[in-house]
Amino acid sequence: PMIVMGAVNALILGTLALFIASVIGFVVALMRVSGNPILVAISATYVYLFRGTPMLIQLIFWFNAVPIMFPSITISLPFMTEPLVSAPTTTIVTPFLAALAGLSLAEGAYMSEIIRAGILAVDKGQRAAATALGMTQRQVLVQVVIPQAGRIIIPAAGNQYIMLLKSSSLASAIGYLELLRVATDIYSSNFHVVELLVVAAFWYLVMTAFATAIQAILEKVFPQR
Repeated sequence: PMIVMGAVNALILGTLALFIASVIGFVVALMRVSGNPILVAISATYVYLFRGTPMLIQLIFWFNAVPIMFPSITISLPFMTEPLVSAPTTTIVTPFLAALAGLSLAEGAYMSEIIRAGILAVDKGQRAAATALGMTQRQVLVQVVIPQAGRIIIPAAGNQYIMLLKSSSLASAIGYLELLRVATDIYSSNFHVVELLVVAAFWYLVMTAFATAIQAILEKVFPQR
């Protein structure tokens, strides 16, 4: 039961991180292709920082450094006399939240490049044709570019999902009870190191097979052409 719980926790963490990273990546990708020099500079800096530093360092930073930098978190609204939230940072930034923030922000940098590549892969002639028909830039983006770019990025996004499921093991370094952390805790008490590592590897393969099946279904439902 503990191993299954760890596998479920890893699956939840990886799935939520991919969803958040996709939203971040979409926004950053639009900033990169906007042509606005300020937005391009901000998005390029974000990609450079989060793609250029190890994911493990980012997780440890969120869990250990943020509570030191900000001992408490207070959120208040102008019309309220009492703060909406006021608590020590250590009670808010749990291992799960720190792992989710670290994985999402790091993966968002990779997803932004994948989405940007998908947007740029759409033929410019189709955009020109849509504009000639009287469509606005927003309509061109929503109705012409995004549907085609989405089909293009499905294989790469599937690979990133598989990578995130495996990268969830990094959360064991900050105490989150995902699959590797649970297996480590068990073999620390019964000394069955080889057996528990094999079990953990098996469950990672199961999760990878699950992600691969989803990717295959999406590629069939939404082919590139």
